[in-house]
Amino acid sequence: MSELTEQNLTRQQAEQEMACLRKIYASVRLLDPKMLAEEPCYPPWKNVHPCTSCVGREAMAGKCQCSKLETLGSSLYQVTARYVEVDGKPYVMEMILPLDASARSTLNSNELIYRDALTGAYNRRFYEEELKHKYLNAGVAMIDLDDFKLCNDTYGHSAGDAALRLIVSIIHRRIRSTDMLVRYGGDELLLILPDISAEAFVRKLKDINKRLFAAHLPEFEKMHVSASIGGVMAAGIPISDALPIADKRMYLAKHSKNTVVTEDIAPDAVRSENDHRPMVLIVDDSPMNRDILSEILCDDFEILEAPNGPKCLELLNAWGSDISIVLLDIVMPDMDGFDVLSRMSAQGWLEDIPVVMISSEDSSQTVRRAYELGASDYISRPFDARIVHRRVSNVTRLYARQRRLSALVSQQFYDREKNDQMMIGILGQVMEIHNSESIHHISRVQRITSILLERLCQKTDIYGLSGMDRYLITTASSLHDIGKVAIDDRILNAHDLTPEQTAILHTHPILGAQMLENLSQYQDEPLVKFAIQICRWHHERWDGSGYPDGRRGDDIPIAAQVVALADAYDGLVGKRDKHEALSQEEAVAELTAGKRGAFNPLLLECLRDVEDRLAEETEGDTPAPPPKKGILFDETVLE
Repeated sequence: MSELTEQNLTRQQAEQEMACLRKIYASVRLLDPKMLAEEPCYPPWKNVHPCTSCVGREAMAGKCQCSKLETLGSSLYQVTARYVEVDGKPYVMEMILPLDASARSTLNSNELIYRDALTGAYNRRFYEEELKHKYLNAGVAMIDLDDFKLCNDTYGHSAGDAALRLIVSIIHRRIRSTDMLVRYGGDELLLILPDISAEAFVRKLKDINKRLFAAHLPEFEKMHVSASIGGVMAAGIPISDALPIADKRMYLAKHSKNTVVTEDIAPDAVRSENDHRPMVLIVDDSPMNRDILSEILCDDFEILEAPNGPKCLELLNAWGSDISIVLLDIVMPDMDGFDVLSRMSAQGWLEDIPVVMISSEDSSQTVRRAYELGASDYISRPFDARIVHRRVSNVTRLYARQRRLSALVSQQFYDREKNDQMMIGILGQVMEIHNSESIHHISRVQRITSILLERLCQKTDIYGLSGMDRYLITTASSLHDIGKVAIDDRILNAHDLTPEQTAILHTHPILGAQMLENLSQYQDEPLVKFAIQICRWHHERWDGSGYPDGRRGDDIPIAAQVVALADAYDGLVGKRDKHEALSQEEAVAELTAGKRGAFNPLLLECLRDVEDRLAEETEGDTPAPPPKKGILFDETVLE
């Protein structure tokens, strides 16, 4: 979109300008507001399909110039709409230009930079360059995965990646071809639904929320997927203005999680936006004691009450870290305060939820035991109301500050990790383009490597791989062919190699390892160490028949062994220029029979064990579809 000063023409001037433009464009016309408001909008060059995203309406709303690409069958057109005033009345001057094959190749190249490598959704760059300043009559929604950091910390990053891919896949199946799904942040998705009514928008978000909650990952049976969604109808404002509103509502939804919040619907369990009072859980079998504590704290805290230990645990399960502090009596029937404290410690609640013991039992042995079990403070009855209020407030603020610091550190770590992954992904795509590889080859090798490592660690611990080792090996696998950037394109892309050319090609593992070894400032980084091993030895084979060093058996580092098998497997099941893809069974049979070189028998067992899972993982890896019809592009895209 281009910002313009308002252009005021007479009718004669407008006709003269349009006559000049018709020497360049196939169609030029003036559209008044009434024509633009007609539904559907049929351009003169389309006889059947309505325009999927009208740049004329957008230019009129923004008093600007807009451009987009539109397809009709195999033909590609550029549509430009410019706001003008003719005799003081508002119009849009629409210009349509057929584009040749070279322009289509430009579109394909832009597709590479606008797709998220992990999920296939549009990426943040697409939003910043193509959507941010657009005026669309659309529903705009922010979707955030619930407890995504906890998912990564508990099950590993491969589980987080699988959850993201699953969620994007579910959403894509529930939206139209003209809708846009953008991976806006690590676990945040931006969904834009053009030309949808407010009622249909709410129904669609609730349907998506329901489908996500019902989904599960077969490989992570205990992991549950849900999302918090905030939405707003955008009309007459740019997407950049609608997004903060949707984002604010998404954070309201996160108070109760697995919830949709729009301008027309608010969850019953979501607290008021201005109500940020900490929540206190009072656990005491005496109603009078609960009433006294509640009366002391009710002005500044939200109150939950439990008459016994089991009810306390039930409320902790229901509310989780929304509970800011627990006031716990010791002497209770069936399950006393010490038992409750032990259960909370065993389930990890004490890391986020402080417990203040309140009891008439004030012997040094009792107090010492409470602290040993994890209590943050101890108050003896009878107590002073002001002291209780002050000590509860102090402990609550201390833990709140600790949570904020923990969240800040986690975000900094995540941002650094995200940037590292982004740079590796960019480098990987450069290598694939240089080598005419499938655009998905590197991401598939990473996923296959992750699955094989997971299964290997389930079968044996002889290699001593930690969760972090598995993550670093999976990340470093994207660099396995980095040495090919130093090989001549004609050799890389040749179908039939001479013996001399084959010898040159076989130097790429050494070249890749040398490139990484030359990064002297990073030599102590575990990621670089794994990457060097993988680059150098991912073409070695178990029986010593590989190259470049003829290593055999476990003399080949396990990282290189796993990536070698993942690379060979993807080379068989992924369609390449040099051969047609094999079926799952054929590929496993070839590798087991040693037709692609000998591999570690234990790794081949792992491959057979996860065969079905690999089929599911790679089944959807078709090339990413082109941008949806009607997506708006700035004029500079075609320059």
